Amino acid sequence: MTAHEVFFQRRQAAAVLKHGILSRYPRVFATLTGSTSVGGRVVYLDGYAGPGRYEPDQGQDIGAPGSPLLAVETAAKVAQWAREVCCVFVEKDPTYADNLRRVLGDEAPATLNYHVLEGSLEDRLGEALALAGESPLLTLLDPFGTALPYGQMLNGLFRRGDDLKTEVLLNLNLESVWRIGGLLTGAETDPEQTTAGRSATLQRIDRFLGGDWWRATFREARESGDAGSAAEAAQQVATEFCKRVEADSGFKSFPVPIRRRPDHHPLFLMILFYRHPAAPYMFNDSASGANKDWREHFRQADLAEELAKQELQPDLFGAEFAIEVSDNDARRIEGEFDETWTAIIASNIRDRLTESPIIPVETRFSDLYGPTLGLAREKHLRAAWDRVADDGLAEPRNRQEKRLRRQSIVRRQQDRAP
Repeated sequence: MTAHEVFFQRRQAAAVLKHGILSRYPRVFATLTGSTSVGGRVVYLDGYAGPGRYEPDQGQDIGAPGSPLLAVETAAKVAQWAREVCCVFVEKDPTYADNLRRVLGDEAPATLNYHVLEGSLEDRLGEALALAGESPLLTLLDPFGTALPYGQMLNGLFRRGDDLKTEVLLNLNLESVWRIGGLLTGAETDPEQTTAGRSATLQRIDRFLGGDWWRATFREARESGDAGSAAEAAQQVATEFCKRVEADSGFKSFPVPIRRRPDHHPLFLMILFYRHPAAPYMFNDSASGANKDWREHFRQADLAEELAKQELQPDLFGAEFAIEVSDNDARRIEGEFDETWTAIIASNIRDRLTESPIIPVETRFSDLYGPTLGLAREKHLRAAWDRVADDGLAEPRNRQEKRLRRQSIVRRQQDRAP
């Protein structure tokens, strides 16, 4: 069984956060961009769709939904707001493509407009873009390995049209970058791989990243002392890649790290490439919710392990007590996160108000969130703003305006009473 097949056999832990984002952000994109498109039509392109469902975990009758079924859920949800999501799924593996057709035939609503294109995204991108037409387009690039060649990604997606609403979600595999980068430094050696094979592997990364510039970037970061791990070198490459995309296309980026465990190096970066200033704000809220899903996933895994131990060696208190303790701990921990993140954002608001009397939330939210980006969300910003206003340092927010991102935090004049 290949590594690619193993990935789709089970839903890996890192996929929990990714799917948390995919179950949230496409709804936001469809809702916002569909308000200005003909018939509310929005297109979702999944360039590496997979079989539709993972194989079920032990004890389960059905596997977790893959990204195509999350798109189906999005389409059904936003239909109530007069949005039509047309889904285009591209899958290279014939077996997976057939399975995807069966899964969609069984589970997709009869009203869903979708297309399954069998073949590589490189070969089918033109057809997929023709199906998109001039509708808003959200593209997911989540390959096993490297994605589209840089030139094709740039010209086909980022340069699709200045007047066309376009965003790209790229799941960049940092682990692949640091392992392949190890071929440059000798850290990765495979006696069965020929010189020609290593060269072809490096050239594959060159095509994806838009040249061999990354090789020098990786070497320099790898050999720079304290920040010299292969994982950190791969992140340096990813940072430079995002800068090059912006320079070549005007698309800015918002990366969210995906880790197997909280204390591990990121294995992937889920990167949103966007032009509209509201996109990163909304994407951050999706990432925050996904991170909460991810924490709950590990809590449930730890609880299942504890309950399995009790089956082998029951203790005095029993399983119900273990579940209750776990639930209480989860509520306590989430409450501590809420307080910590609110305090950090409130401190950032105070600091920024000493520098400027007006802080537009939408364009300055990264400064306001600081290290809580991807973790905190709008509810924490709202609470932090209220806290600073109660201290008499800022004007209260407009509670009648539901879109907090459209507001500005204004420094309260000193001669006014709180």
